[in-house]
Amino acid sequence: MSDEPFTQDPPRPSNRFRTDGALRSAVRRLLPEERYALAAALLDDAGERAIEEWRALGMRAEQSPPRHVPYDPWGRCIDRIEVDPSWTRLVAIGAELGLVALPYEETFGARARVVQAALLQLFGAVSATASCPLAMTDGATRVLLAQDDALARRYVPRLIARRGGWTCAQWMTETTGGSDVGRTRTRAVARDDGTWELYGTKWFTSATTADLALALARPDGAESGSRGLSLFALELRDPSGGWNRLRVRRLKEKLGTKALPTAELDLEGTRAVAVGGLGRGVAKIAGVLNVARLWAALGAVAGVGELLSLARDYASRREVFGKPLREQPVHRVWLGRIAAEYEGMLLLAFDAARAIGEAEHGGDPLEARVLAPLAKLACARDAVDACSHLIESFGGAGYIEDTGLPQIFRDVHVHCIWEGTTTVLALDLLRALDEPGAMQQWFDRYRPRIEAIAGIEPGVGSQIDAALGRVRALLETGRTDRARGIARGLSRIHRAVLLAEAVAAAPDEAERRRSRAALRVFTAAPLLEEDADVDASELEVLAFGETVRV
Repeated sequence: MSDEPFTQDPPRPSNRFRTDGALRSAVRRLLPEERYALAAALLDDAGERAIEEWRALGMRAEQSPPRHVPYDPWGRCIDRIEVDPSWTRLVAIGAELGLVALPYEETFGARARVVQAALLQLFGAVSATASCPLAMTDGATRVLLAQDDALARRYVPRLIARRGGWTCAQWMTETTGGSDVGRTRTRAVARDDGTWELYGTKWFTSATTADLALALARPDGAESGSRGLSLFALELRDPSGGWNRLRVRRLKEKLGTKALPTAELDLEGTRAVAVGGLGRGVAKIAGVLNVARLWAALGAVAGVGELLSLARDYASRREVFGKPLREQPVHRVWLGRIAAEYEGMLLLAFDAARAIGEAEHGGDPLEARVLAPLAKLACARDAVDACSHLIESFGGAGYIEDTGLPQIFRDVHVHCIWEGTTTVLALDLLRALDEPGAMQQWFDRYRPRIEAIAGIEPGVGSQIDAALGRVRALLETGRTDRARGIARGLSRIHRAVLLAEAVAAAPDEAERRRSRAALRVFTAAPLLEEDADVDASELEVLAFGETVRV
């Protein structure tokens, strides 16, 4: 035995576009051949930059969180939010890559969001959540284009600029409610010049260094509830460079996303303009939510992909009981199950990107309405579980801050909360399928796909068919207490369909072997995990416990 002290070789990051076969295959299947060649060059370059450049910037930003400076040395109120230059640079890099611009350019047409999705897989987990303001900017661009031609002409060229452009925030959450926006208390007071002044408090504002924001407010005299809300656009700075009548209460101390400045803001007569006139504020802001939910799903999957890549490399470097981890059968089986779940998540998120992109180019809106909440709720929730397992695969090192591993685990949790919790999304999904004819139309689409799958994997085809029938029966009962189980079941069914279709589309035997393995491992677990027939009243007894009076 050597007398030299032992040091563990750490996991080494790689160009994931080269080493992640599932990612590469997902992009190839969804792009025409000539477009894939162009995208592959962009993605390979991004994968190289992620290894050192973006990772180093992300670690620096994480170690230098934003700071609120309320007063200058002479007592003057300045309310300055200072962020590290590394974080500002990461936001600029994301814009330069086209993470906002791609869906509004002609290069990839209706499949531009597929390329955007792939870039996010390489950028998201190493960029200290710099993707947040970019996601909001993408969503705001979509809303302005759809709702207000004049504001779109004024702002969209700045928002989609790859260099020197603007970012945009969305401010909905207040102390009275997060998802329950009907309780919004921010007032909008009309001015003589046709603009508005906003008065109220926004409790979570996650892009506080943005240039522009979209905010919900209730014009004086408007009815209560969500129907009385309107959508407003406001610039955060006035012509002198100072705040547009905003006051920073404080920055939030959060579990993760520590480099991202998230603040509580008071609007004290903030000048704003109505987006698309008054009314329908919630319906208008939904355009932001659809896009932001896609980004959340993709961000969650990016965290899993990054940790899985590092765990695979570490398994070759860490030796236990005389063998590398990769040669330990129990470790291979464990990692293989996580990899199968990752492939399912990846395909679901990319399918949502495809559907939303096609809907934006005149395609089927039902796919986008269903797949946006479905992908977000499934990918965000399952990513937390997968990342928990992957952190464990590093042993104690996974719990040590300066390895950078805990940051990925912490940051992935936010995707379960941003743009709607699992329950909110499940109910949104049920509402989308409850629209006239929507449920029949959605389930009819599975029929030819299941028949094709039966020719590839007969057992899987019948398993999907049976699960789909059960989900439809549950939907037809109208039981909202089963919303989470229904949504999760439908998400697993959809992932199983996509995994089976990936087997059929595989261009060579090596890819077919991996895709078939992912399908079989994924479908070895129940497609309806929450299908136990438990009486709701019994669950209610357990939900909140019992208080004993002494």
